[in-house]
Amino acid sequence: MIGADSLAFVTSPVGDQAFRILLVSIGIITLCAVAFVGASVVLRARNNRIARRWAKLEARWDPVMLDVLSGTAPVDALEVLVGPEEGRRFVEYLMRYARRIRGAERVLITGLAGPHLYLVSGDLANGNVERRARAAQMLGELGPVRYRSDLFAALDDRAPLVVMIAAVALSRHYRAADVLQLIQSVNRLSLLTNRMLVSMFQRLGPESAWAFRQTLADRAQSPKLRSVAAKVLAAFNDQDATAIAAAVAEEADDVDLRVATLQVLERVGSVEHLPLARQLVKDPVAAVRGSAIKILGKLGGEEDVPILVDALEDPVSWVAIHAAEGLRRAGRGVLEAVAEVRQRRSSMVAREMLFQDDG
Repeated sequence: MIGADSLAFVTSPVGDQAFRILLVSIGIITLCAVAFVGASVVLRARNNRIARRWAKLEARWDPVMLDVLSGTAPVDALEVLVGPEEGRRFVEYLMRYARRIRGAERVLITGLAGPHLYLVSGDLANGNVERRARAAQMLGELGPVRYRSDLFAALDDRAPLVVMIAAVALSRHYRAADVLQLIQSVNRLSLLTNRMLVSMFQRLGPESAWAFRQTLADRAQSPKLRSVAAKVLAAFNDQDATAIAAAVAEEADDVDLRVATLQVLERVGSVEHLPLARQLVKDPVAAVRGSAIKILGKLGGEEDVPILVDALEDPVSWVAIHAAEGLRRAGRGVLEAVAEVRQRRSSMVAREMLFQDDG
């Protein structure tokens, strides 16, 4: 039951005003809910209409596309089926084929897309990031040569996703004079790991190594960019990069950069780089010590065996394992001798390496 005090409040001027406010609030919330439901219904109906429309288009294109790809119908037979307002959708339709086919059929697909790509290129200036990214993807797949300048302009896009897609497309189709611009786009690709960037830049091929050497030697570049350059040079097994890599390994402060340059020396270094490696086996950074040990294990001689034996006592286990791998290259007898000294931690590492060999 409503108490007398509550009833008095409701029937008072203040209570009456509060009650009216409550009713108005409920009404507004109800109207918003109805509007939301109505908008959802309208949007769903619109999307269904669009889906049905595109399904009809694709049902019209599919049989002719298969005939064109098989060579039983001319290209014109498909082009006449694309209406004036259907060009953008036709490009999206062709993208599905472009991802799955290669060779002469792929050339045919890009030829079909050519007359309609201008409709897509304008999206590179769209305010929506997804639209710009999609445009860069389609131009990169279906018109990388013709729209090369547009893709290079996209390297300056404020969205890293757009930059990444444009860079990947350009890494497949580039000119020597443009390599540096493509490399420097890394500074805007913070969302990608170094490994992903190296994989992308390896597509440029060893003929682009000059640009990566120049980037590695340039102190004005970011450590991330120089690290990526060093890793690419290591992947290229670029002999001409060793002098630059050795100099950077000595003077750089960034750990990732130092380790990346040591990877170059591990891949293509020579005995002239052993003094640097011997110096770095005492470095306070485990990653640097490990890289130096790997160089000694690969390039070192008998005089480096004691250094490798001492490294078996390294507090970081994987550094000790690199030392054991180097000693294994020096000969099984060295590992057996170390394994017999049971009071040292190094004997356990040596025994594990011998066990792997026996296994």
